[in-house]
Amino acid sequence: MKIFIIAGEDSGDKLGSAIIHSLREKLDNPPSFVGIGGTEMTNCGLNSIFLMSELSVMGFVEIAYNYKNLKKRLDQTVSAILDEKPDILLTIDSPEFCFRVAKKVKVVNKSIPIVHYVAPTVWAWRPKRARAISNYIDHVMALFPFEPPYFHRVGLSCDFVGHPIVSEEIATDENIVDLKKEYSLSDEPTILCLPGSRKSEIDRLMPTFGESLIKFSRLIPNANFILPSTPHLYEYSKQYLKFLPSNTVFLSPEEIGVEKYLAFKKASFKISDLALAASGTVSLELAANNTPMVIGYDMSYFSRQIVQLMMLTNTVTLVNLITGNRHIPECIGVNFNSDKLFLELVRIYSNRKNQLKDFATTMNLLGRDHIAPNDRAANSLISFYKEFKTV
Repeated sequence: MKIFIIAGEDSGDKLGSAIIHSLREKLDNPPSFVGIGGTEMTNCGLNSIFLMSELSVMGFVEIAYNYKNLKKRLDQTVSAILDEKPDILLTIDSPEFCFRVAKKVKVVNKSIPIVHYVAPTVWAWRPKRARAISNYIDHVMALFPFEPPYFHRVGLSCDFVGHPIVSEEIATDENIVDLKKEYSLSDEPTILCLPGSRKSEIDRLMPTFGESLIKFSRLIPNANFILPSTPHLYEYSKQYLKFLPSNTVFLSPEEIGVEKYLAFKKASFKISDLALAASGTVSLELAANNTPMVIGYDMSYFSRQIVQLMMLTNTVTLVNLITGNRHIPECIGVNFNSDKLFLELVRIYSNRKNQLKDFATTMNLLGRDHIAPNDRAANSLISFYKEFKTV
């Protein structure tokens, strides 16, 4: 069996590597994998036709600015799929790119079954996408338990497979001790700064994040601050240290090695008393570590206007969506400024009880202590493929 996999960002790379591992364990004849992936997928044996980082673009204006290169890579990807004739095309998240690829492939070759991993957020905006993608996607694997009904209503096969966060390892006591010793961290509160994994996010968020954290440092002068680098953006994100408190610890694989970096990053999530984070799946990682948080995010003016017109929910934070509560504060768009972020940081630092309750609820609903999500995803993919072949 040959499987063509497309991932466009770090979170998709993790999902892709995990399902590759599970498929190799479950199938008597392990598949070959080709497509587009990052370090984790290529380490698992994926033959990537170009660097995944070229697809890590978010926002309407940002995508338009990079349109020429994205169009070139889109055409290249479609051609590669049609030439490879894979048994399955598995697209992971990155709907702006992946759905365009799937649509073009389906027009030319309807016999290639197309599975999309990470359901598009039809519950948040653009609900008509569920019916639209049913014309070129054959099966969806959803991370959240409330998602399958949206696709079943339009006749599209969809399984809830769980979120990988529930099976990720938490930092060991040894790693925590090593982190504190390596950087001489005090017993004062530790604050985590998480400005996203894309250049556009770092550019837009870091100056304001920095102002907010400097204000917080004046409130608690001996607090520790930690900024984990995104591995492929080490030099880029390092330049933004100038906006942060002077004692900020910068974690980077380039400085301490990949193995220690990964261990220390997990440890930083575990020991932190508070986090200032960009909107995204990182909120689940914080929830898994019982780290209270404040969410901040902004986009270009025109991207912001478009998203505000199309949003169907009053929250962008996954923990809020899953629990139905609104205990995680969000400073988004016009509310994204250092004064509001600082006030929310102080408020949550003073009272984290409601967030901690929501974290436990979230992990339970996402499948903690059940079959690992990557195994459930592999089972879903295999079952779907068997049914597709018999039709």
